[in-house]
Amino acid sequence: MFIIQKVKSFNRRQFIILMTLFFLSLFSVSAIAQPTDEIQSNNIFNIIGIALLGGLILNIMPCVLPVLGMKLSNMLTLSSTNNQSIRLQFLASASGILVSFWLLAFSVLILRITGGMIGWGIQYQNPLFIGFMAITMSLFTANLLGLFEIQLSHRFSTFIAQKGDNSTLGNFIQGMFATLLATPCSAPFLGTAIAFALGASTLEMLLIFTFLGLGMALPWLFFAVFPHLISYMPKPGPWMNKVKIVFGLMMLSSTLWLLSLLSPFIGVLLTVIIALLFSIYLLYKIAHIHGKNTVITIIAVIIFLSSSILIVGSMTTKYWVTPTEDNLHWESLDERTIDDYVKQGKTVFVNVSADWCITCKTNKIGVILQNPVYPALQQENVITMQGDWTHPSHKITEYLKKYQRYGVPLTVVYGPNAPQGLTLPVLLDGDEVIHALNYAKGSSNQ
Repeated sequence: MFIIQKVKSFNRRQFIILMTLFFLSLFSVSAIAQPTDEIQSNNIFNIIGIALLGGLILNIMPCVLPVLGMKLSNMLTLSSTNNQSIRLQFLASASGILVSFWLLAFSVLILRITGGMIGWGIQYQNPLFIGFMAITMSLFTANLLGLFEIQLSHRFSTFIAQKGDNSTLGNFIQGMFATLLATPCSAPFLGTAIAFALGASTLEMLLIFTFLGLGMALPWLFFAVFPHLISYMPKPGPWMNKVKIVFGLMMLSSTLWLLSLLSPFIGVLLTVIIALLFSIYLLYKIAHIHGKNTVITIIAVIIFLSSSILIVGSMTTKYWVTPTEDNLHWESLDERTIDDYVKQGKTVFVNVSADWCITCKTNKIGVILQNPVYPALQQENVITMQGDWTHPSHKITEYLKKYQRYGVPLTVVYGPNAPQGLTLPVLLDGDEVIHALNYAKGSSNQ
């Protein structure tokens, strides 16, 4: 009671400071995270703590941010709602997240029993699943843009009304959808928890997945415990229609990203055609409902932002980044060839990734193709190997298991001084990669 009374006395500035510190702490933990995959202790309590933190960090990954934007849009309409309704909606979202992680755990259990392939994010190897996610995301996008409202049957609406607030089911689905979007993301601490869970007993696996879900649900549970904080959100008004359009465009960007994941399966040309037709249709519907001026404003803002980014990037490129053109000669992953190269005194840099893995792309663009790593990998005695997990591959799955990983990215460096391989963290750091390369080849500059 004392805590709740204190929360009531918060002013808007204190609320903003509190939330800013909360998200800054997440970014700080992510930034200073050590290579937790190298933790040797199998103490279940340590793994539970890592799982909780890994799930929490998932909230700031690019995969989940659009759904958080949709949730924030809903929060703006809750400021005048009673605390019981607010608490119910946030508990529904948290429940959706937890149920999703339990479903993932049971899916893993079934795959383990049947001898199927196990891995974090392997559903994105299935074009039907990607297509389903893209369609679902496009429906969320259209709904946020006000192009249609989901109407339930009278009987179903009556059933939901008897069970709680009418939007409870929608919030539950939002939580589940956020989890599905999070599965192609790898984050600090997440890899350690998943690796331990997939190799642990059934009870331990369920426990770890539960704490992963609790970690991801913590922001929603926070507002469920302190519903009074919603009262500090801006009051609903006509301005919300413009905000919803902004969040709808965020969802549109994620929809287009999901569509891009279909290109390895249906081809780039067909993917581009689908994306263009979908975008044109949305703009047409927005013009019909919100007016042509809204469409003109959206296009102008997109052009302005794109031009600004290109201009600023071109003017500052030489100060902060090297060209991202990939001129490295990537060989296909082959463990026997790795052994041969090491015996010849060469250093082998192995990068296992997938087209649907955002963290993989971040590592490649932000570290592998930048100084000082890029020039180091171009040296004559360094061999670069690529393992592509975009499509199901038993060979690559077994390679991941060998290093206690059940998802991508995975980066390993081999050399005369490290014939068994040095496993690097999920999020690469240029200095750590250079240190691993020097150590593996037995360089004195370690």
